[in-house]
Amino acid sequence: MSFVSNYFMLSDPEIVDNDELREPQVLAYLDAYKHFVEDKSTRDAVIVLPTGAGKTGVMALVPYGISTGRVLIITPQLVIKDHVVESLDPSVPSNFWLERKVFSSYEQLPIVTEFDNNTLLHELENSNIVILNIHKLSSQFRNSLLKKVAPDFFDMIIIDEAHHSPATTWRTALEYFKNAKVVKVTGTPFRTDRKPIEGKVVTDYRLGRAMQLKIVKSLENFRLIPDELYLTIDEDENRRYTVQEIIDLGIKDEDYVHRSVALSPECNNQIIDEAIKVWKSKKEGSSVPHKIIAVACSIYHAEKLQELFHKKGVHALVIHSDLDKPIRSRILADVENHRCDAIIHVAMLGEGYDHTYLSVAAIFRPYKSLAPYSQFIGRVLRKVPDSEVKKPSDNIATVIAHSDLGLDALWKEYHKEMKICSIIEEVKKKERSEKKLDRALSGKSGAYDKSTASIEVSEELTIEADHYIVSDLIIENQKFEEELMRKINLFKESMPELGEEEVRKFLLSQQKPAQTRPELKNPKKYRMLIRERFHNRIYEDLPAHFIAHFEVEKEGREFANALPPKYKWIGINTANDNAAIISIYFNTRTKEQFGARETWRIDDYYRAEEYLDSLVEHTLDVINSILGKE
Repeated sequence: MSFVSNYFMLSDPEIVDNDELREPQVLAYLDAYKHFVEDKSTRDAVIVLPTGAGKTGVMALVPYGISTGRVLIITPQLVIKDHVVESLDPSVPSNFWLERKVFSSYEQLPIVTEFDNNTLLHELENSNIVILNIHKLSSQFRNSLLKKVAPDFFDMIIIDEAHHSPATTWRTALEYFKNAKVVKVTGTPFRTDRKPIEGKVVTDYRLGRAMQLKIVKSLENFRLIPDELYLTIDEDENRRYTVQEIIDLGIKDEDYVHRSVALSPECNNQIIDEAIKVWKSKKEGSSVPHKIIAVACSIYHAEKLQELFHKKGVHALVIHSDLDKPIRSRILADVENHRCDAIIHVAMLGEGYDHTYLSVAAIFRPYKSLAPYSQFIGRVLRKVPDSEVKKPSDNIATVIAHSDLGLDALWKEYHKEMKICSIIEEVKKKERSEKKLDRALSGKSGAYDKSTASIEVSEELTIEADHYIVSDLIIENQKFEEELMRKINLFKESMPELGEEEVRKFLLSQQKPAQTRPELKNPKKYRMLIRERFHNRIYEDLPAHFIAHFEVEKEGREFANALPPKYKWIGINTANDNAAIISIYFNTRTKEQFGARETWRIDDYYRAEEYLDSLVEHTLDVINSILGKE
């Protein structure tokens, strides 16, 4: 691909009539086009979309027909930046433009560069889109982008998760590029300082609409209400209090009660039991790899929850910011590649983390404000692809929490889908205490009261379920369950000796059965065989295929300059000839996607082979566009 300065004005993307795009993505594009082109507005354009509706896709579409030059995409944290880079990387065959058929060939794609310490000026000059994390714009950063380019270098700036935008670094960047068109994309319609996001809201797409159109999962909320719950205060075993008594008598405040419930092993066990029950129900009769995501108060609390999950036969991983980056990467790779059943996080997997198969959200901590609560719920909203769905409940997410965690008001707020200004008024009074609460829950605040009561709770529970909206999917699932019960009853009439659970499992197994492999008598030997096959493909078959296809010599180095920019280092620093360049490239890409092969299971090899198939085809196109071979 060669650089074209007015690429976004000359390109002909398929957007408006593209059935592969989601309604909110097309509407947001049209709203931005009207704002900047038809209305000729110079105000910042604010696009509000719910989690899972396709914000990254909107960022990929908005420049076309609007931007007359380069585009800068700014993200607020590394997890989000990595997701955006991966989604918009032209060297990846599943990049947004090709995946959604906005374009049909690699040659039509923009030139995209991730800005880091090693990015050269000429690489920036020859890019249509530059992506970076906000700290790379800090004036205190030695290699700040602001020190490398002129104020008119970018024609458009897109800010992801724009509710972070009042921070000093954001303001400095926007003032520096003051003549650029600014698009702010967010799923949370208020800033972190509780003030309105500057600019004109051109798109405010409602979560209820996204659920009704099955763009995101439908949502149900389970409140666990024990028949009896008593608190013992200050280890005084002679006196037990109900929650209401503690509040009415003014003995302790609500924070004390919520904290005690959050850290109580008895209440934690009840939440875990219900989460596992719902999770197993979703997995029953379905091949979708559903998972539980849990949020804990502290690292210590998360590790205790992990022990409780493990005792109940559920493989749970814990992730938090104190872990070294390689360990965090390995844990996230295990989640992505279905090597666990649950992930427990402590202030880590908020906005920007997306894994389609998170379907059960277990809350083990109190929240005081809507923003972090809604961000956590957002983690389970991403829709399972229709091609994988086996039953309606595959795309119904479930939130589970104890009734005495004090989350009812937040659920109601979340449920109301209030307009931006109304939400700000309701939550700004509570937001000041959120950071204080986070410090207290993690044990990092010495001055804050961290005491808790011991909890005595009855085993009898009432489960109160509430749906965000009664979507078509919810109705479809209810009909599915009613029809299943009808079949179970008919089956039992003819074979009364069978139990209901046994009949249910049999009937579900007949529902679009998942493809399975024959039982392996020697799984280790089988794994080693497919490992050897995969190894041979990387180091023998693919180099030979590429050398023959492009009619080059093995000892040559034509491929050194034909790899995607991100991987040019392979040809410069590592590989001696064309064969080595190709083998190292594909080995690197598969390792990035699935981790070191020493950790792979049999299923990982099957997924890796599918990934490699698509990557090979795409790489042929990439190299072809540079070498000009047919």
